[in-house]
Amino acid sequence: MLTDIFAVRYEETELFRSFLRREKRALHQCFTILEDFHSYWTEEKAFQKKSAEFWGELQKRLANELGVRSLSQSWYQAEVGIGEFRREEVKVMADIEICRNWYARDMQEGETVDEYIKERLSLIEIGLRIKFERAEYCRESLRSGDPVASILNKDYSAEIEAYHRISSEVNTRFRSARFPLNYHNGFFQIEADQIISNAIEQPFWSLVSEPKWCNVDLDMKEAVDQRDNGGKDPALFAAKALESTVKIISNELGQTHGKERGAHGFIDNIAKKSVSFLDEWEKELLKSYFTKVRNQLGHGPGSEPMPQLSPHQTSWAIENAMSWVKLLVLRLESRSGAPA
Repeated sequence: MLTDIFAVRYEETELFRSFLRREKRALHQCFTILEDFHSYWTEEKAFQKKSAEFWGELQKRLANELGVRSLSQSWYQAEVGIGEFRREEVKVMADIEICRNWYARDMQEGETVDEYIKERLSLIEIGLRIKFERAEYCRESLRSGDPVASILNKDYSAEIEAYHRISSEVNTRFRSARFPLNYHNGFFQIEADQIISNAIEQPFWSLVSEPKWCNVDLDMKEAVDQRDNGGKDPALFAAKALESTVKIISNELGQTHGKERGAHGFIDNIAKKSVSFLDEWEKELLKSYFTKVRNQLGHGPGSEPMPQLSPHQTSWAIENAMSWVKLLVLRLESRSGAPA
């Protein structure tokens, strides 16, 4: 199974140049966050089985993406028996120990600080993504009225709460260590500006974590990754995320008729006076974003020069799209009476 990992996603973007006390402390703290979820050594067999599955999946996924069979040695020799019956046996190493041994090993010859830290953060990222997927399953089960979820309501709610708590802790650890990163919805991405992150990005990622916004979430993650790695069309992906938002809201309001011509048609749907979702001036501003950003980048220029945004314009396009999505989703939730 293909797993998107931080080390590969940001392979061409240098983020770390030193591995001193602050960086070592942050890496240790991030690993203990996963251990708090699944501290393997417990007398409870049910918990031990769950933990073994978690560390086994985590170890297998990362090892495969790094191109090795196992992150570290998967066996050890142990003496068993007493007296003349004493002998050595080869035993299988627990996956949590395989992960811990690899995570704590020293840098190898030829390995850069950047590679070393990114690979270890990849282990944390995958572990958090596994827990994110589980929290999403619990949330959806509770929302759907699944009879099993009703019985396990307390356990499911506790898992969701624990996930949000450790997500917040990871971001706090990153800020403390001055790592230029932010964690949201299963992925680490570069955090360029703390003010923008607090006011726009973090609320945005929280809002689009609901399953119905999954395409918005995916396209915006692609936009951010493309921007951070010097990709070709980051603003285009941001515009796609915004267009998906408008389409979903048009559907939710019962205004989609199937004859819309692009994003402008869906914007007209939600700006009808009978719907009262967008004011006229908001409609014009939103349309201008697609005219000036998406349309120019999304169509072939013919013999004209290829349109290209500067880095500052690209960041603006992404942040502007996030702001629009945030506004529209909050307005829809307010209208439907759902908690914002």
